[in-house]
Amino acid sequence: MGFIEFPFIKVPKDLRKIVGEPTPGTRAYRREGTHAECGQWIEDLGLHYKGDVGISPAGVTMFVPVQRAAVHKRIKEGKLTAFFFYITHVESTFFGTKRKVKLRPYILLAMSECKAWVAEMKRRMGYVDEPDESLMQQRKKLKPAASADEPKTAKEAVEALDFADTDPKDKRDRKVRYEKDEFDRENRQQDMFLLLAEAMAAMASDKKKAEFYRKRLEQGMKWDKKEKRWKWKDEDEPGKRI
Repeated sequence: MGFIEFPFIKVPKDLRKIVGEPTPGTRAYRREGTHAECGQWIEDLGLHYKGDVGISPAGVTMFVPVQRAAVHKRIKEGKLTAFFFYITHVESTFFGTKRKVKLRPYILLAMSECKAWVAEMKRRMGYVDEPDESLMQQRKKLKPAASADEPKTAKEAVEALDFADTDPKDKRDRKVRYEKDEFDRENRQQDMFLLLAEAMAAMASDKKKAEFYRKRLEQGMKWDKKEKRWKWKDEDEPGKRI
């Protein structure tokens, strides 16, 4: 089979006033503004791409059998088009200087690119769709190809998450602060737990350990109101520590 070019969606230059400029070397278009401007941004993207753009990184897993860390990693590598919007406001510091505050971004991707990603996995494996095959059966068959697209280390997973959460151009800029409210901390904590478990599952040489983490990821997490932290759903079960 000859080379097949990945069907990226087109982002014309006249759309930059809506989506912002891309991070160099990637297809991550970043924009910032008010809540009202964010709402208009979502509407404009929906109209321009006729409904194709509108899925979140978590929603990608409905189409592609990967964890969210793999989505962030692919965006960072320039292999997926992603649109970011940061809600911002200005605050005054103790010394009276002005500083920009940015919230965790809204991220939207194209369904057509997610479907193309799955098709790419199938080609790598020589996979042929079978009649009456369920989605779960398909996902199980594609696991080897999907695992190859996941971060290989915890460090790589964390770097991918940081790339998604914060604009690289803001690094070492003292006039920009990323908001760390309670909601953000809770979600960030969950992300870190998931990312580390994904990395452990991918790196574990012991098959029993790898399967333990994969099953834990499939079952997911729950918020413990009393302890104010995320816990694995199986964490309190006897013998569920490894």
